[in-house]
Amino acid sequence: MSSCDGKSMRRAEKGMIKIGDFSRLARVSVKTLRHYGELGLLRPAWIDRFTSYRYYTLDQLGRLNRILALKDLGFSLQQILELLSDDLSVVELRGMLRMKCAEVEQEVQAQQARLALVTARLQQIEREGRMPDYEVILKAVPPQRVIGIRATVTGLGDVQDLYKELQSYLQTRNVPFDPAFPGMAIYYDVEYRDRGVDVEVAAPIPGSVPATGRMVVHGLPAVEIMACAIHHGSYERLTEAYEALIGWAEANAYRVTGPSRELYLQGPEAGVDSAEYVTEVQFPLSKEPVSSFAARTKERSAMEPKIMTKAEFTVVGMRYHGKNENNEIAQVWQEFIPRMGEIKHRSEHGYSYGVCRDLTEDGQFEYMAGVAVDKVADVPEGMADWTVPAQKYAVFTCTLPTLAAAYEHAFRTWLPQSDYQRAEGPDFELYDESFDAEKEDSELFIYVPIE
Repeated sequence: MSSCDGKSMRRAEKGMIKIGDFSRLARVSVKTLRHYGELGLLRPAWIDRFTSYRYYTLDQLGRLNRILALKDLGFSLQQILELLSDDLSVVELRGMLRMKCAEVEQEVQAQQARLALVTARLQQIEREGRMPDYEVILKAVPPQRVIGIRATVTGLGDVQDLYKELQSYLQTRNVPFDPAFPGMAIYYDVEYRDRGVDVEVAAPIPGSVPATGRMVVHGLPAVEIMACAIHHGSYERLTEAYEALIGWAEANAYRVTGPSRELYLQGPEAGVDSAEYVTEVQFPLSKEPVSSFAARTKERSAMEPKIMTKAEFTVVGMRYHGKNENNEIAQVWQEFIPRMGEIKHRSEHGYSYGVCRDLTEDGQFEYMAGVAVDKVADVPEGMADWTVPAQKYAVFTCTLPTLAAAYEHAFRTWLPQSDYQRAEGPDFELYDESFDAEKEDSELFIYVPIE
């Protein structure tokens, strides 16, 4: 027997297993074991320098199983090498596992979003019996520096006249047309309008272009989620692309969060027929959960306030001070309604107000359930008078079940996205003569002071 064979037998007697046998025992391929050895993840216990045979021990099965378990968790082999390091602290190990948790959660959310898209597409095809006319994609749009003209036009046809004016101005400044940076129209109205359209026509400018009283240079903000659809054909049929985008957003639980855009990729300036125009319609979207107010509001237009000014008025009624933690305001109304008839000099019969003021940092506020009066005189016992100053308001329509959600929508969603700020002064609820507290769908109005 050669010395080599003797060493091999002694190794085997000590629990050494050849790589092939270890592979069958662990159900891991020989190629994988060799790769793990090269990386330093699982080195052979001994390599015969004469035959290059690789030997492992049964004790190494535990380390191999740990490698396979970590691999199933989604860690890369390099990460597993770090996790198995002897000098890795518990804090570092915990941090790596938490990062992996966050990564897996993101992957799950991405797959769920993809599943929702596939489901929506399937439902659309089953409903319409054909492939959709427009493919909607989501992309991030970077910030852009543009020069534009913003105006309120009498009709959509005037938008192209504005665009021609912008093009002529740029031509006089020797700014060439670049297909990679197409001109656009930006529609600032929340709802579709065919008259009185608040629109801006704009073009990205790579260099310095002087502004005028009519031409304004400014920055368009970045949009993280922009839904885009390509329209082929005349501008008169662009509403089809808009309908497709809105339908897609609703089907996939998105909501529009800003002005829509039209990018003119190929138009009259290219010398082509209108049938060959190419326009990209864009809508900025948000995947944030829709408030209960939005979910229970049938018409989108009802979620948008009317802007109006109300003159100063005085209210006489019953007061409350606190946080309304136990629905005390409802109790105030129950006590006040039977006593309304005691108030003299009422100015608006059938109307009542819930006025809120002096909100403090700890959440306490003053509230009055009352009615408007022409003059303050003969105020009933237990009641007081408040004067509400003349103010501009955003007026939202809601119902009693959606009252709290309507306030949340006004302050947390609408105000931050609008061009207004909350003004000093009380906000209030207005209940007109048609309001019926016994009916859940009976409408009331909340007035939020703005400037």
